[in-house]
Amino acid sequence: MKVRVKFSKQGNMKFIGHLDVMRYFQKAIRRAGIDIAYTEGLSPHMIMSFASPLGVGLTSDAEYMDLELRTPISSKAAIDALNAVGVEGIEVTGFYEIPEGKANKAMTLVAAADYIVRFREGYEPEKLLHEPAGFKI
Repeated sequence: MKVRVKFSKQGNMKFIGHLDVMRYFQKAIRRAGIDIAYTEGLSPHMIMSFASPLGVGLTSDAEYMDLELRTPISSKAAIDALNAVGVEGIEVTGFYEIPEGKANKAMTLVAAADYIVRFREGYEPEKLLHEPAGFKI
């Protein structure tokens, strides 16, 4: 069973890099008791892939990763189990089964991203060097 997991990364977790987020989810999945599939061979790894890793210092309401499970689990049970063993700043908000015919990698499905840039008070730029069309300060 292939699933797509949607999660948010907020607060102090914005300072955690992508590899540490991967390790975090590996540990959270084990603690939550989710029966994930592993690769075969000398050094087995959990079968998981992330869509567009988020840069350090950025927060997000919608990050995605794909997992391959050995045993099916309900979405509500998986979300509750992962959030129960999770840390403040990362919250699983969705857990969706991917139909076999639609099993594209999450990375190929990301077509665009929207960003909001905020400046701390007193650090706002006085004027942009060039203003893109439709952009106003």
